[in-house]
Amino acid sequence: MKPAIVYLAIFLTASAVLFAADAPPPAEVKLPENLPQELKDKAQEIRKQQASARELMQQGKYAEAEKVLRALIADFKTLFGQDNPLLPACQGALGTCLRAQGKVTEAEPEFRAAWQGYLKHSGADNVETLRFHNALVENLREERKLVEAEKEIRAVVKELERVYGAEHPATLLNRCNLAVVLTDLHQSTEAVAELRDVIKIDERVLGPSRQPTLMAHGYLAIALRDEGNLSESEQEFRSLLKYLDINPGKDHPDTLTFRYHFAMCLTLEKKMAEAQKEATEALAAAKNKLGDDHPNTKELQQLVTNLVQMPK
Repeated sequence: MKPAIVYLAIFLTASAVLFAADAPPPAEVKLPENLPQELKDKAQEIRKQQASARELMQQGKYAEAEKVLRALIADFKTLFGQDNPLLPACQGALGTCLRAQGKVTEAEPEFRAAWQGYLKHSGADNVETLRFHNALVENLREERKLVEAEKEIRAVVKELERVYGAEHPATLLNRCNLAVVLTDLHQSTEAVAELRDVIKIDERVLGPSRQPTLMAHGYLAIALRDEGNLSESEQEFRSLLKYLDINPGKDHPDTLTFRYHFAMCLTLEKKMAEAQKEATEALAAAKNKLGDDHPNTKELQQLVTNLVQMPK
């Protein structure tokens, strides 16, 4: 069960933290004025398609939204050419739909096109440019293209430091994302150093119990475990879960993910009885909240099965 990279979305302008599947659908694009009559009818059709895509994405009907967005992109290219400022919003939304369906290979070129389109037409400092660069990183990580993901997330962090400053929440958030990728690459020592520095700033700027600070502690616990520092990792997990069990709650996906990793830490410490207890409780919560077929539930089920079968 992998800890998720946190998606920028509206974090640049608000305190919420959203994941890629929560990325907002494209707003209605303003079409050029003084269109010929034959294109005015087509413009009305495009507005209907845009409204349909927004509604379908908000309902989580990503496969249906994908079809609408592909048609929209084709229309924009036909009407206004292969390179126009109307495309990036739809390409980014299409990437979101594909990724939500698990089609990460197909999603990558859409996120890349959205990022590069916004970069060209709106500039490097634009919120959407930064958001879709971040989305591309997240997708690369899911594809296990970790070397490229590291390169791109370092670039995102540099851009955020330049535009918003070193202590802006979005900058700190993406330094955490960098640490997650470094942990994936088994560069745990650098990941731990990065996270310790972020946590110091987070606690001073945001406070010790804010979500970004807690998530950073969770990532630190995982990196410490992978580094072999099991005792400190265990203490980080225990402190973190005291908060997460209350808010957002024991059955929240974030809490379940970190409880899974806590059980793994206990297993490595040979504390089998407690590891089995933690994993079993997390599995019951996951079945109730996510269902038996959810990937996280299946991973917890496998962990419980393995622990039960281990010699005591």
